[in-house]
Parts: sequence; C-alpha cells; structure tokens
Amino acid sequence: MELVIMAVIAVVVLVVVIKLISSNTKSSDDDMIAYENSKGLKEDKKNYSKPSLKKGFQQEASVKCMVANATCSTLKYMDFKGDIYDVKYDGNNVNIERETDSDDTLKDYKIEKAYMQGGFAIIESSKTAERINNFNQNMKHIRIWDKDDNKYKSITFKQGINDFVDIETLDELCDFLKKELPQGGIILDKLVKIGFGKRNLWTSFSYDYGDGRSKVIKKDDTLKFEDLFERWE
Repeated sequence: MELVIMAVIAVVVLVVVIKLISSNTKSSDDDMIAYENSKGLKEDKKNYSKPSLKKGFQQEASVKCMVANATCSTLKYMDFKGDIYDVKYDGNNVNIERETDSDDTLKDYKIEKAYMQGGFAIIESSKTAERINNFNQNMKHIRIWDKDDNKYKSITFKQGINDFVDIETLDELCDFLKKELPQGGIILDKLVKIGFGKRNLWTSFSYDYGDGRSKVIKKDDTLKFEDLFERWE
C-alpha cells in the first residue's frame, strides 16, 4: 500500500515539474512575436510624437517660399532662440541658411530633416502689391481649354476651387493656398502646374476680358504657379 501511495506522489510531482518548465520556456516563435510587438510599439511612439509637426512645418515653408518667389518678396525664418535665417527656394528644394557667416555657431537647417519651432516672415517689395493684383485678375479671367467639352472653363472650376475672393495681403494669400480641398490636398497643389492632364496632353489658355473679348495667352502648354502672378490682360 505504501508503495502505491509513493508512486502516486511521484507522478503528481513529475506532472507539476513538467507544467512549471513548460510555462517558463519560450519558443523562438514566442521571442520573435515579443520582439515584433516591442518594435512596433517603439515605432508607434516615434511616429506619434513628430510627424504632424514636421508635416506642418514643411507645408508652411513650402507655401511661403513659393509665395515669396512669385510675389518678388523676401522670406526670413526666426528660430526659437531668435536667430534669423534666409530661406532659399530653387523651385524644387527649400533650405534655411544662415543670414550671415559672422556667427559660426549657427547651423544651416535642412527642411526635410527639421522638426522646428519658430516662425516665418515674408517681407514685401515694391512689386508685391502689383503681383497680388495680377493673381486676383488671372484667377477670375484666365480660362483653360477643356478637351472633353470643347470649350474654355475657369481655373477655379477646372481645378475644383470654390468661392475665390480677391486677396489683399500676403497672409491672406498663404491662408488661401493652404486651404484643404474636399477631394484631398490643398489649393496650392492644384495651382503648381495647370493644364497637364491625365493623358499627358498640354492644353491652351485664354484671357477672358468679360466684355465679349478674349485672347489666347498660351497654346499647347501648361501654366505654372508663378505665371498666375504675371500680367496677361
């Protein structure tokens, strides 16, 4: 009888030991799952903390650079320390550079790598007001040839821009260009290059005077953003 009891006890102990070992032992698959989960958590935190600031900063810089270039204005950037930089735009890239070389402690910023706090200032020139007026007139009077309907249509209609009103200041212009569109993107996206359709065919543009007169201003071509600030009437 004693032998039977001892045998039962031994079996119970063995079962308990096996369960303890199996509960504490992880397979390589378990380790990989835990690693992937921890890596994903780190990436989520990284993506959560900075992209919105980066995206907002880059958009602000891009919009104001294009506006400054098109209106013959100057763009400056002041960082959170009060240091002032020139903002350079070559048509493709935006760079923030030292205003002078007198202070070697200042570093140039690369827009695509920057998470920055500070602000931009557009400084008007003697030509700025005239360029803004040209923009207002062109947005109202320039027509784009629609190949499907065989007639000219307004920029606002063709580009899906609603409720355009005359713009008076650089700030108003920047705010207008940053407005989000129902179909996605911002207004500036629709004005960077006009007339380059899905079939990769250029089109023609006319200036409608509103009194029955009109003239073709571009044929088999595109209209760039800076062209909207030229005088076409």
